[in-house]
Amino acid sequence: MNVTLARTLAEVPLAEWDALAGGSFYAGHDWAAYQELDPHARAYYVLVRDEEGALVAAASAYLVAREGSGRYRPSTVFPDLGLAPEGPVLLVGNRRGHANRLLLDRAHPHADRALDQLVAAVDRLAADEAGGHAWWLYLGEEDARRLLPYARLPRPRLLAADCAISLPGDGFDDYLAAATGNQRRQIRKDRRTFLDAGYTYRAEAFRDVWRPMGPLIASHQSHHGHQAADEAMTELMRQQAETCGRNATVHTCGRGPAMVGCALTFTTSTQIAARAYGFDHSRGASAAEYFELFYYRPIEQAYAAGVREVHLGIGTLQPKIRRGARVLLLWGLVTGAGLPAADDGAAAVLNRDAWERTAAQLGDRPDALSDTLLPLALA
Repeated sequence: MNVTLARTLAEVPLAEWDALAGGSFYAGHDWAAYQELDPHARAYYVLVRDEEGALVAAASAYLVAREGSGRYRPSTVFPDLGLAPEGPVLLVGNRRGHANRLLLDRAHPHADRALDQLVAAVDRLAADEAGGHAWWLYLGEEDARRLLPYARLPRPRLLAADCAISLPGDGFDDYLAAATGNQRRQIRKDRRTFLDAGYTYRAEAFRDVWRPMGPLIASHQSHHGHQAADEAMTELMRQQAETCGRNATVHTCGRGPAMVGCALTFTTSTQIAARAYGFDHSRGASAAEYFELFYYRPIEQAYAAGVREVHLGIGTLQPKIRRGARVLLLWGLVTGAGLPAADDGAAAVLNRDAWERTAAQLGDRPDALSDTLLPLALA
């Protein structure tokens, strides 16, 4: 195996990287290229190739002096470790969007050896640049279990619950038929309400409409209590359109020429990733605009594209479950050396608290979630 370190994703062929991403948008080349634009993080790309030069394992790693998002700040998501809130940290995998993934050719005969070398290279980078700690955040069950033998802490940390809708059959009618009676009534009511509101619906190219999307997304964020400035959000949309726009669709609704609602989606070989929603809340949202643009139009888009998953992201589980989503837990681990002494009992308490909050959102649908790591995390 040959291990190299690249400083820009331009040195890594898109097809090679995306083959390891397995159709995950947030693990893919486009999203990594977007994250490379962040001036507050220094990007590295660890590449493990076999003797024939084939890429077998890879990881993006971001050296961050001060992480602006609490969801990606180790001192916040591992509060029991007593970490300093500032200082360099090394975040492995995607740094925004959650839904992290180990980039590994699992069918390769030397996949385990490649993973050994990948983790060792990441840990060396952490020792050189970030006090010895490498933080692997928001991994799914399978990847977290595979990485667990390398982890410095005995139990994975429960960080979030992700959601995706698996689509049966060949069209929207099949999606409806697979739903429960209550779900079907809710979906039909949503769509009828949107239709009766008299909106003009359009599917737009992201690169054509990124500018008016910024204020709409900022309005929606502010409506839900998050700080969001029109200018900052518009710049994010510009950057994402530049790096990820080739496979993006924006579902919009409007009255006359004015766009009043939008949902940004990305298409991969296996999924539609519903990334962001915006709405002009000065007008009042009352016609199921969110569900039409962020759920139902992407579902129709997925069927048309021949993919069978719509990824919806973390949080607000009940509305997603009511529309057929399954829930996937996301885990955090740390590799490397130099951690302070950890209280495993405190970690278990934090995991139980996180699980209780998640379970409360499942309501009467505990069957929407299955995860074999949970007993280890809670024990």
